Amino acid sequence: MNKKTEPERFGFFPKSILLLLSLMAIPLWVAGQAQETPYLNLDFEDAISNNKVKYWMVPDSGCEVRLDRQEKYSGEASLNMEGDGTGDKFGVATGTFPVAAAAGKRATFSGYLKTEGVTNGYAGLWWRVDGEKGGKVLAFDNMSGRGATGTTPWKKYQIVLDVPATGAVNINFGVLLAGAGKAWFDHLQIALNGEPYPQSKPVPLVPTETDLAWIRAHAIPISSADPNADPAELLPLKKRIGNSRIVALGEGTHGTSEFFNMKHRIVKFLATEMGFTVFAIEANMPEARLLNQYVLTGAGDPRNGLAALHFWTWNTREVLDMIEWMREFNQSGRGRIEFCGFDMQFPTAAMAAVSDFVKRADPRFVKSLERNFREIERIFQKFSAPNGFSEKDFSRWYNEAREVHGHLAARRHMYIKTIAVAEVDQAIQDANVVQQGAELMMDGKRTRDQSMAENLNWILAHHPPGTRVVTWAHNGHVCRQVDGFTPMGEFLHRQYGSDMVVIGFAFHEGEYTAVGNKGINTYGTSASEPGSVEWFLKCSGIPNLLLDLRQAAAGEAGSQWLRRPMDFRSIGAVAEDYAFSREEIARRFDILCFFSKGSPTDCFRRKK
Repeated sequence: MNKKTEPERFGFFPKSILLLLSLMAIPLWVAGQAQETPYLNLDFEDAISNNKVKYWMVPDSGCEVRLDRQEKYSGEASLNMEGDGTGDKFGVATGTFPVAAAAGKRATFSGYLKTEGVTNGYAGLWWRVDGEKGGKVLAFDNMSGRGATGTTPWKKYQIVLDVPATGAVNINFGVLLAGAGKAWFDHLQIALNGEPYPQSKPVPLVPTETDLAWIRAHAIPISSADPNADPAELLPLKKRIGNSRIVALGEGTHGTSEFFNMKHRIVKFLATEMGFTVFAIEANMPEARLLNQYVLTGAGDPRNGLAALHFWTWNTREVLDMIEWMREFNQSGRGRIEFCGFDMQFPTAAMAAVSDFVKRADPRFVKSLERNFREIERIFQKFSAPNGFSEKDFSRWYNEAREVHGHLAARRHMYIKTIAVAEVDQAIQDANVVQQGAELMMDGKRTRDQSMAENLNWILAHHPPGTRVVTWAHNGHVCRQVDGFTPMGEFLHRQYGSDMVVIGFAFHEGEYTAVGNKGINTYGTSASEPGSVEWFLKCSGIPNLLLDLRQAAAGEAGSQWLRRPMDFRSIGAVAEDYAFSREEIARRFDILCFFSKGSPTDCFRRKK
């Protein structure tokens, strides 16, 4: 999960919608922020394949969302949503509005809607302004209670909200259908203080021969993502990485086999050729210790260890193959590598570890600890139930966890008299993980990305000086500063600077594993088009490559496209037809790994 979401704030979202939004790769506000007056496709005239709408984020959530060229209010098409009302299926399309343009102004968002047989819900518009303190919502309207229901002709609806002059970091807007029936949306408009927001369709940036020559001259061609391919191909990485202590590996989706295999290949190279001894992944910190025990000693079943990480995204043949290689490497005598996690979203394993420690180290605290943890477990189970949680619950969870963490930290000097320092520090960190799990859902506390960065720092601090670590997470976590959002990579960059190298991953076309209306399964997405980073790389004629973005120099012919906002794909765990947003790619990553074609991971939890 990436974004703090609370049902009382979003109103129309059932829990499944909250889950899908939380599984997005990066916060929704990233799209469009790098362009001062982005083209928003408000009249739904621009399409990708299969009548899907372009420039809008539409998660595959069980409701059919497509362009309709027969029924429309204006232009050549409208956006149609059709739901059967079963379960928590819904339809939602999301756009992003530049904060700077709207700050301190009254925003009017209007559009025309038509419905047919809408029941058990409604169709409407929505607009949300997010603040910087833990994702606090500063202004929100989803037309709850006044949306279109039943069967209605084309009619204009509007939302009017004031955008604060300061404090806003993100504005999202869109259309929705909750319940059963059909809804059409068309001729959306946005006005600021009564003045229409200007729109003009951009001319896609296409590569020149000079641009392509620059790519070809600086690219490191890759024959294959196969972890067993010739390691000599990766030797140029030695110079690119140098003495950096952290190499952060991203991924443009959570379900692309080529990304996972290539990351395995790079991890293997870094361990065997460059002395990296720690691997850390976007997975819960205590649970990852099961897999570390396996790779170091052979104890346990790695399949069970993968399942214990909670995330289906890592529960794949590709990740299992990498873990098996780690075990073989540790047995070989040629080196040593550990397996760690740096996430904190699930408290149960951390609480169990703390409880075991307290029973040995501090028996008088056991009863108090059990009371604290019973309350946290009750809240966590409530959180797992539909619409069962509130911000007050997380405040209670936080207070209970803080009491435990504070107690253990204050008595550290006593514990280390009889128990190994490493055990004591691990227990205190586990208690911290329980606290972080509450904070990621609270305003004004540590975000998930901030906690992940702190946990990675903890890992490094509890290894010998100079230890080198390779991390695995989504592009949206490992990258540097994103407008309106501080990812883990930015927190680390502020501390380590050039001592960290960030490698992003992208593909031109293909399929991937994701969550959608077929469950955990294979889904497709649109191929890259002119105006995108992936299109430039595809046009180079090199099928698979690594490109050091730091080699782009100010004013150098052929490299200036890297310094411009361009479309760049980002898909998380949720299937999306069109998933490009505007980014100045060289600001985000040091190196880009590109594949012309992507294929789905071999996920053990794939729906058969």
